[in-house]
Amino acid sequence: MRETVYSNDHLPAAERYDWYWELLRQTFLPTDVTSEDAHDFRASFRRLDMGAAQVDILEYPSLHSRRTPKLVRAEDLDVYWLCLNTAGRQGASSDRREATLTSGDLVLLDIGRPFDTWARPTGPTAGTISMALPREAVPLPRRILDRLATTRLDCGTGTGALLTSFLHRLVADTRSYGPHDGIRLGTVLTDLAVATLAHHGEAENALPVEIRHRALLTGIHSFIDRHLGTRHLTPESIAAAHHISVRHLHRLFREQGTTVGEWIRRRRLERCRRDLLTPACAELTVQAIGARWGFRHASEFSRAFSGTYGMPPGEYRRRAGSTGREAETAQPSGPSGDTTRDDTPGRTSRRCGAVD
Repeated sequence: MRETVYSNDHLPAAERYDWYWELLRQTFLPTDVTSEDAHDFRASFRRLDMGAAQVDILEYPSLHSRRTPKLVRAEDLDVYWLCLNTAGRQGASSDRREATLTSGDLVLLDIGRPFDTWARPTGPTAGTISMALPREAVPLPRRILDRLATTRLDCGTGTGALLTSFLHRLVADTRSYGPHDGIRLGTVLTDLAVATLAHHGEAENALPVEIRHRALLTGIHSFIDRHLGTRHLTPESIAAAHHISVRHLHRLFREQGTTVGEWIRRRRLERCRRDLLTPACAELTVQAIGARWGFRHASEFSRAFSGTYGMPPGEYRRRAGSTGREAETAQPSGPSGDTTRDDTPGRTSRRCGAVD
């Protein structure tokens, strides 16, 4: 995954404001901006290029930004921005509609229309994760998107909660993603965003079947990861949690070339492998690590691990030297001036039992 990072920390305080907003006008979106903190405007901007998807992570002090009619006319963009407020109090207004956001709220902005946004930090900075959605990538009627634009989208439950969790995990540490993960994760992210908009617009049935299935499967994968340590994680419990039949659940996994049981087994083994390599787990026995991720018997865990990784878990841990450094790139479940980072290696330190 390609990540570009910009920061103005290297500049004198008097130059930071102009530098940052010129950068955003060129790379993000032309807007007119004012700020009470223009005298020392410390801000950062990260961009993730994920094939068809683009995600921007911004942190900034107080501001008021206007997308004026003149700016809209100068560049006709049929694009929406789905913005997650990650810090501070923020707001947006357009067409006599106004939304006030606290941390964790989403708002949909229509870039092809004038709008105002504002931010007030409640800590060091305010923050936003923004995702670009070209109109052709959203298979929903425009009237529904018009109704959702510049309204607060509560994402405490359902697909919205899955989307916000996915975004937070995605941007937390991009070093854990391999060369081909960006495009795949971009597709998942777009599906979740579209499904979230369809839910808020009460238009789930308007989505193509493949998007609904992919979004549902992503939710199921997330549910499985959250319950890997539960011994009663079964096809029946998974299907019930997602209000589908067990037969439908099996069909979804069969279409992915696997089975429910095999997926659970593979995810449990991956969690065990990571714990075996994590210094914080060094005091746990091999059997305890297997048990915490759902393997009832030590012999069952040893056989499964050996079959997948070619050696018993104890030997795997000894060979790794308990350094916490991954033997191979981890699979995701999921400066000064600007720098670009591509596909850097996985993390080298983790909390014991941490779930990405």
